[in-house]
Amino acid sequence: MKIQVYGSGCDKCKKLTANVQTAAKHLGVEIELEKVTQINAITEAGILMTPALAIDGKLVSSGKVLSEAEVAKILTAPPPCACNGACGPSGEKAPSTKTCCSASAPASACGCSGGASAGACCEKGNSLKKILTFALLVFVAASIAVMIIQQKKAQNSTAANGKTQVASSDTPKHDNEILVFYFHGNQRCFTCNKIETLTKQALEEKYSKELADGRIVFRPVNVEDPVNEHFVNDFQLSSRSVVMQKNGKYQKFDAVWTLVREPQKFTEYIQNGVTEMLQ
Repeated sequence: MKIQVYGSGCDKCKKLTANVQTAAKHLGVEIELEKVTQINAITEAGILMTPALAIDGKLVSSGKVLSEAEVAKILTAPPPCACNGACGPSGEKAPSTKTCCSASAPASACGCSGGASAGACCEKGNSLKKILTFALLVFVAASIAVMIIQQKKAQNSTAANGKTQVASSDTPKHDNEILVFYFHGNQRCFTCNKIETLTKQALEEKYSKELADGRIVFRPVNVEDPVNEHFVNDFQLSSRSVVMQKNGKYQKFDAVWTLVREPQKFTEYIQNGVTEMLQ
């Protein structure tokens, strides 16, 4: 299978690449690995957060360093039945792969050849799946132990460097304080910088008083900094975006990417979001 790792060549990208190579080696899976580092190629692939991983042209992860166990799980995931969940000429929906690959379905529906029946093909596939599952469980157990050790080291290193984590649950200075985040990564293209600039201008244009007294706080945050990675899960981020938070509740403004070339609409979009939260 062909695997592509998208990223600038940072430590996280190198770690993801290493995890892919190690997982493939342990599983005995042959891969063709390509490292995509050009920013134009990354953006053309529609990837907003790196490192990212694609398998056979399909994006399976972005903005996260998958562990060896997570990569192994992806590599060993069985391909979907070729009949796409429907059995027979009528196309009725099948509740499971076993039903899909019943004796009434052609052997080719499960990727079989050589005259084998579909049912026999599925039985063979199930046996192989059990073996791979057992091997994966052993691999996962070992990987978890390694991950725990690495996390302990990372936490100690962060404490030693004196870094302060930006928390999404910071104690507000005012009642009903609105936090406006702009999340970005290490690699910042022209569009990324423009989104931050337009967001800040929209706030200053209409809410300068609230910004001055602290009722509204604007925070650009690099989610690729280890101390800020928690934001990806906190706000379920799938792209670099603007997020507004108030009293523990938040709203994402992902449309900034489609409105960035229309400054007036972009400004109204952000200002309307703040107005709604203020009310």
